[in-house]
Amino acid sequence: MEEEVFRKIRQEGLIEEGDLVIAGLSGGADSVCMLLLLAGYREKIGFSLCAVHVEHGIRGEESRRDAGFAEALCKKHGISCRTFYADVPGYARRCGVGLEEAARALRHDCFAQEAVRQRAGKTEGGIRIALAHHAGDLAETVLFQLVRGSGFAGLDGMRSERTYPGGAVLIRPLLMCTRGEIEAYLKACGQEYCEDSTNMDVAYSRNRLRHRVLPELTLVNSRAVEHIARTAGLMGELADYFDWQAAKLLPLVCSGEAEDCMIYRKVFLEYPPVLQRELLLRILARAAGSRRDLGTVHVEAVRELFASQNGRYLTLPYRLRAERVYDGVRIRRDEGERRVLLGVKEADKAGKRQVPGKAGEAVEFEVTQETLSRMEQGQEFVVALPDGKMYMKIFPFCGKMDEIPKKKYTKWLNYDKIKGRLQIRGRRPGDFLVTDDQGHTRKLREYFIGEKIPQSIRDGIWLLAEASHILWVTGGRISAGCKIEEHTGKILEVRITGGSYYEDQKD
Repeated sequence: MEEEVFRKIRQEGLIEEGDLVIAGLSGGADSVCMLLLLAGYREKIGFSLCAVHVEHGIRGEESRRDAGFAEALCKKHGISCRTFYADVPGYARRCGVGLEEAARALRHDCFAQEAVRQRAGKTEGGIRIALAHHAGDLAETVLFQLVRGSGFAGLDGMRSERTYPGGAVLIRPLLMCTRGEIEAYLKACGQEYCEDSTNMDVAYSRNRLRHRVLPELTLVNSRAVEHIARTAGLMGELADYFDWQAAKLLPLVCSGEAEDCMIYRKVFLEYPPVLQRELLLRILARAAGSRRDLGTVHVEAVRELFASQNGRYLTLPYRLRAERVYDGVRIRRDEGERRVLLGVKEADKAGKRQVPGKAGEAVEFEVTQETLSRMEQGQEFVVALPDGKMYMKIFPFCGKMDEIPKKKYTKWLNYDKIKGRLQIRGRRPGDFLVTDDQGHTRKLREYFIGEKIPQSIRDGIWLLAEASHILWVTGGRISAGCKIEEHTGKILEVRITGGSYYEDQKD
């Protein structure tokens, strides 16, 4: 194993002579193995080695024991070690994220701080931040991305090298090693390591994959983890190739500024779908300034616009607007549409999809007066949601009550009674429905309880709201405050499709 890791470092140029390597040292088997290997490689070429340990403030005495172990191990091998103390639970509460994400964010912040500190006294050579991810971690990441619906670019899992903020380079020298190989190496060295009790808690998504999914896959093929890791490498090469192709083709299919550009339909449609998707992702990311909240659902929604009639448009994350025009599709930032990030929410223990409630890739859209005016003129408004699409349009009511659709995911609302801005979002404290013609109200929470909607999926239900007044609980009832009457003048039709939204059930 030692020679294989050294060969990987040499072949990929992960560490060069004169570099400073900052090793992330948790005290677990993976990071201890990496530290020993780096200490050995240091004897072969000249580079500096130090370690960073982050005490997360989660596991009490066990966590403090790990910090002491890490410091003693470094002292034994003549390696300087700096321990950071982080309040992960507090950060998670303040930012509305899970403990896993909070711990990861704070760890990387500590690594970045140490890189800056080391950079101040270093005049030659690069700075490397070494993390001990191995083939099992890579396989977990690939599976996690797969079940989230990532495109092929997300299935490369993680790279052995990438640029890090502040000019440092993040490296993963153990990425093709298995956990079994790591434990065998430590046993041969007679080296002890710490066990993190939270690694067995299957409430965490990655632990469920590690302890429940991957063992089943290894029963199908004992080398499943290696094969997934190798496939991730191939997917990374494919992603690089298509990224290279897209960079070459971009000037041919698109013109204008990053935040206001035109994609020419005739040229764009000449390319195969896989290149179309890569081009669109690049164009949208350039306009947004980030790829973080742009997913397959957004790319596919824009692709569909090329087959739509002129005037059709949809809103996207980062206040982006895609509109079908005569020559193709125009992408621009629309200051009229306000988008609010809601943060990342862990899927519940039953494995439900990520949702619009507190936390994640989900977004909140506000339908402005400008958009309502366009809809009144006959245009259809389309919103690309993380798990589907919502269509909205306004038209005159014919007065025939029997034509009102009795469908689960298509509703007609009395547009005459809607006075404020509309929002498409998850639930909030204070939300209510109007229950009858006399204007009596009922809290949304009470409605969920009465309908026996499980607590685990309530955050995952999209709501059409006017401030705190819930006009429609998607898949459920509409508010009596916007019910159709015989003298209603205009109808607001709202329809949601995709994902698990199927029109095969009656109200």
